[in-house]
Amino acid sequence: MLVVQGAPVTAAVRSSTGEAVVLLSSDALRRVPEATLADMFKAAAAVLSAAELQAVHKAVPELGTGLPDFHVRVEGTLLTVYRLTVS
Repeated sequence: MLVVQGAPVTAAVRSSTGEAVVLLSSDALRRVPEATLADMFKAAAAVLSAAELQAVHKAVPELGTGLPDFHVRVEGTLLTVYRLTVS
């Protein structure tokens, strides 16, 4: 599962391969605001499995405190990408 911070919208989707992708519309240099988290969890509950939702719920509040897996620049916007393992 991927969590992408810095996206223009907050959403939870599945890629063409079925991998869960959570998009967060927050600045990658700061912690995720509570309002953004609430919106993300509402959206994610409709798309993610229970195990995926639990992994996101545990990991997302801590984003920005550790190193991301990688960065990507799309149309001038720097996105921070974290890969989560779902158990």
